[in-house]
Amino acid sequence: MSLVRYKNKKTGWISVYESTSNYDPINKTSRPIRKYIGYEDPVTGEFVPSSGKPGRKKKADDNPAISGPKQSSTNEEYKRAVSEISKQREEIQDLKNQIAALNKQLEDVHKAADRFMAVVQKTR
Repeated sequence: MSLVRYKNKKTGWISVYESTSNYDPINKTSRPIRKYIGYEDPVTGEFVPSSGKPGRKKKADDNPAISGPKQSSTNEEYKRAVSEISKQREEIQDLKNQIAALNKQLEDVHKAADRFMAVVQKTR
């Protein structure tokens, strides 16, 4: 086990990884397995360990400009949301009925076109 340092040429930051070698019997080669453990501060040269958790840290809730307004779940908001959902469901059902009616009209047009084409074919 050893420490590996990578320097980002653009920012000057030095990332520190813990490297262990692992033998791959299929390819018959040794492969490194690296785990990120932190970075070195470019100004002071001190090591800053990582939190050990994957992904980015969540933004602080104390800054309303970053996190947005806090939402309180009140009974009125719940009722408003339920009524809005019921209105949307009614609208969806109306649209489904309209689609069904239009499909029936389209089917009737197709039948009429088929009959017309049959008459045209007979007259030729």
